[in-house]
Amino acid sequence: MKTTTKKSQSVNRDSRSKRTAREKLSAKLVIRRAKFSDLPAIAKMSDGVREIENYPGQKMKANDFAHFVGSKDAFMLVAAAEKEVVGYITVYKSYNYLYLPYAVVRKDWRRHGVGTALLNEVEALAKKEKVEYILMSVYDYNSSVHKLLKSRGYVSSKKLVQYSKIITGKK
Repeated sequence: MKTTTKKSQSVNRDSRSKRTAREKLSAKLVIRRAKFSDLPAIAKMSDGVREIENYPGQKMKANDFAHFVGSKDAFMLVAAAEKEVVGYITVYKSYNYLYLPYAVVRKDWRRHGVGTALLNEVEALAKKEKVEYILMSVYDYNSSVHKLLKSRGYVSSKKLVQYSKIITGKK
């Protein structure tokens, strides 16, 4: 009986120390606008996105994101930790809403508050710009993002289905 108690006490102590480490990691995050020099890291982080979107054999390249840097109708926020990009979110601005087509967090930084920090910044900008709503695309299998968005008051569209058709035939 005492062994079990000691074991559970050490497990509780371990989970507390992990939580503290996560909080420390999140505290080091800086959310800022993306720069051209960030694009190679962003493209690397996005490896595999085209496969998921049903564009077989295509990979995202740094120049695929260039229009989000310096545009008046689109921008990208990055989460940086110790000057290293660990996540990003892309934003298109319309007259009354913001559309967020991509948000990626590096695997080793997931569940450390990076997505929440990026979303907080987008929502603050939306309030400042007085937009009516935010629309975000999320893959159906990404349950952790669905849970995050629902916890923040977002509702899913039960009617929107996205289709794609490859025209060029390039892979």
